[in-house]
Amino acid sequence: MASFQELQEKHGEDVKKLIEILSKDTIEDRAQGEYIEEFDGDRIRRAKSVGKRENKTVDVFAENETTGEVKKTGTKTVITSKIALPFPKKIVRARTHFLFGGEMTVSSAESGVGINTFKQTWDESLKMQNVLKKLARTCMVETKAAVIFYPAPAQIDGKDAVKLRAQVLDTDSGDFFPHFDDMGDMDAFIFRYITKDVNDKAIEKAKIYTAEKIMVYTKQGGSWEVDEKGDQQNLFGKIPVVYVEQNEPEWENVTPMIDEFENRISRLADTNDYFSEPLLKIFGNVSKMPGKDEVGRVLEFPMYEDDQSGKKIHGDAEYATWDHVPESVKLNLETAWDTIFAMSSTPDLSFNNVKGSGNVSGVAMQLMFMDAFMAREEKMEIFDPALRRCISVVLAGVTKISNVKLAKGASLESVDVKFTGILPEDVADFIDTLVAATGGKPIMSQETASSINPLNKDSDEEIARIRSEAETTPNEIFNM
Repeated sequence: MASFQELQEKHGEDVKKLIEILSKDTIEDRAQGEYIEEFDGDRIRRAKSVGKRENKTVDVFAENETTGEVKKTGTKTVITSKIALPFPKKIVRARTHFLFGGEMTVSSAESGVGINTFKQTWDESLKMQNVLKKLARTCMVETKAAVIFYPAPAQIDGKDAVKLRAQVLDTDSGDFFPHFDDMGDMDAFIFRYITKDVNDKAIEKAKIYTAEKIMVYTKQGGSWEVDEKGDQQNLFGKIPVVYVEQNEPEWENVTPMIDEFENRISRLADTNDYFSEPLLKIFGNVSKMPGKDEVGRVLEFPMYEDDQSGKKIHGDAEYATWDHVPESVKLNLETAWDTIFAMSSTPDLSFNNVKGSGNVSGVAMQLMFMDAFMAREEKMEIFDPALRRCISVVLAGVTKISNVKLAKGASLESVDVKFTGILPEDVADFIDTLVAATGGKPIMSQETASSINPLNKDSDEEIARIRSEAETTPNEIFNM
């Protein structure tokens, strides 16, 4: 693949051709619109999708009041159930929070103003945890996403300043495409979007990002022209874009079972609707039918005497009801439900599924979620490089744009960003393990325990009170 520099040298004068070449997706036939619609509840992407269930046409009959003859009078359409459950949203939500939903910690082997400024920019100004979650969610649904970092004017302590900002790109933002050189490194990135001019007229723009500059073009009368502001210097010194992609939406491997479950439960809903109103079966002639508003309604049947046996006989009535769901249908629904969660490595954390779990130990809890953890590690093959790239771009922005005095105060190798797990920690089990490892000896001083107690407003004051009580209670021994 030709590098961007080679493309620019060849097509530099033909902006339309250059933009056309750069606006090529890395995956052909990427159906982002269909993925988004399915994520939002539409089910028409596959032949067996529940949204493609056909409605039924039934014949309508009427009885002639004079002759009693029953004749077909026409047809009517019965709308079939098309129940779509939010399986895609549940799968994407779980995977996103397993990736970036825990507590975010920023650490560094170095210390000083530079690293502190980076932490403040990363956590407070950019709110990168939210940015990363949106990046992951967008990629899992649309199969590609990007973050563009850019400097924005701001006021700090009444003085003009520059702050870094971040924008997550999705299909609503516009079209965006990376360009890679022969070594697989991104050497250009194009972002095409619709904006409005001063007269509120929609215009199309294209920005091409390289490590050295940002080229802006505007479409006027069907042709691309250099924007009136011209090229902009890229102050980051590197392409300020983080791009991620995957081959298919996150729920793609379980779509057959999603279709099976939704079709089955839709057919079940139709059956329940049909049998929900009881059908009265009458055997024999009824001498009196009660009115619909009559209280204490009864059916009266005439009594007859059998000529041969002499026994009294009469008619009868009973309701035709569907007593239970066939076991095969129940098994089909349960199997499909379990398969959807198991094959997508998504924990089923519904209330009915966890209410009987009891007091599960920390190790057992980790084992229960092992499949989800493995899926997370696999997904980090995409998002760990993206995370490192975000750190690199933000560091460049901090040291080259917002605070150039800190250019020597931070390096990429010294910064690390991690996310803790989202599962609750079993502190009691962990402490029991430490106590057992030390042979039952104390593992924490009273001062330390008091300092981390969330109920203490002032740990020093609390320790002083404990010592005072120890002096007035000689039978108790406090080892401070």
